[in-house]
Amino acid sequence: MIMSVKGAVGGEELGRTLVHEHIIISLPGEELDPLYLPDRREIIAIATDRLQELRDHGVSTIVDPCPIELGRDPELYATVSEKSGVNIIFATGFYHEQLGIPAYWRARSAEEIADFYLHEISQGVGKTGLRPGVIKAATGTVVTDTERKILAGAAIAQKQAGIAIITHTEHSLHGEVQQDIFAANGADLSRILIGHQDEQVMADPIIKLAERGTFVGIDRVGIEALAPDERRADIVAALLRQGHTHRICLSQDCVCTMSAARFPFPTPPDFTMTPAEYIKKNKPLSYVLTGFSALLKDRGVTEQQLDIIFRNNPRRLLTGEA
Repeated sequence: MIMSVKGAVGGEELGRTLVHEHIIISLPGEELDPLYLPDRREIIAIATDRLQELRDHGVSTIVDPCPIELGRDPELYATVSEKSGVNIIFATGFYHEQLGIPAYWRARSAEEIADFYLHEISQGVGKTGLRPGVIKAATGTVVTDTERKILAGAAIAQKQAGIAIITHTEHSLHGEVQQDIFAANGADLSRILIGHQDEQVMADPIIKLAERGTFVGIDRVGIEALAPDERRADIVAALLRQGHTHRICLSQDCVCTMSAARFPFPTPPDFTMTPAEYIKKNKPLSYVLTGFSALLKDRGVTEQQLDIIFRNNPRRLLTGEA
């Protein structure tokens, strides 16, 4: 069983699952912008439409591993899940130090961080009563001492709660460091997904991660500003040839919409689109199941292997069921 915003869900109920998608991302400080006027009803409508598109392609469940400080909103997820008919599993856990980890929690010990995560897992987030089903963990381009402590806290909490950890790696770096920290703190490596391995230029570093027993995420499919999908497809095919079908998870790190009035980085002077308008131009949320899966089939990947990747592997990661 795993906790979703609708309550506990059995492994057989998860169905086809995308393990790394987002309903919304909000960066700290955007609410101070005088142009900030988010319309919650519109956000719900957009996210519902996009998840219904997934449902039409046979997806029953998504995991939204948004970290706490990047706009995690369990009540929003619950509304979208109810309207779309798609299970949503959300996370407890902080992001990497460059963009996250509030000052108060930077001062806490790994054990205190674990206690906080465990409180949310068992009691729910704030007064919502909604309980996370996974733990998020992250590292930046350099693994800082604070990030090491946060990862240790995630491992301690995972060991006690028996739920999955889903990670962010910046530019596909330091997956092996994450594994070392998790193992040193007693985590179950078979319930961990080392995420964002898409920017590797060859399969060998990902194979080493999989050989150690974790899942690996090719989970930014469609974001070709980071890596070409042709190369992603080549890497997935190589992983399968090396016998790691049961360690791969595919997803897109897609954001249904954003509430920010402006991008959190410089844009050209003549660029006038809001983040939400820009997102509308992105590939559809079903792309990993259509266009990208077609690239995999061109490389000899079978329907049976895709079924393992989209059904069996998420179930094993999220519930521990065989």
